[in-house]
Amino acid sequence: MLTLTVDERLFYAFIFYGSILLLKTFFMALLISRQRLKNGVLPSPEDYGDKLQGKPFPTNEDVDRARRAHQNDLENIPIFLLIALLYTLLNLSPVRGIWCLRIFTAARFLHSIAYFNSASKPRGLGFGIGSVCLAILGVSVMYSAVSTGVF
Repeated sequence: MLTLTVDERLFYAFIFYGSILLLKTFFMALLISRQRLKNGVLPSPEDYGDKLQGKPFPTNEDVDRARRAHQNDLENIPIFLLIALLYTLLNLSPVRGIWCLRIFTAARFLHSIAYFNSASKPRGLGFGIGSVCLAILGVSVMYSAVSTGVF
């Protein structure tokens, strides 16, 4: 029988930073709506009714930038949260886990801010730092799984 013990500090850090990341993702969707309203760009051609009449579907760089930043969050945050949850449940080093949660969260904010300001180097740095945190937790989870002798 498996007895589950979880470090309380790591668990609450996971809840705290996970909530921040999920709320960030939600607010990014609201930011897309704000950019659409500000720039008069609707989500799909049928939303324009008869106004387009053969004209090309309007786009806006600010709207597209917000959509790409949100899409990037949707591609990265759920994977990180799943790996972080596995890390937490395996009761691995709480210090490493908490720091990875902190750094990944800060990196995602850096990535989004850089995305909105068309700054590719800080954006790449934010993505890279977040990827390193994901890799650290992922390798730790895999090592823990392999070291149990199941494989």
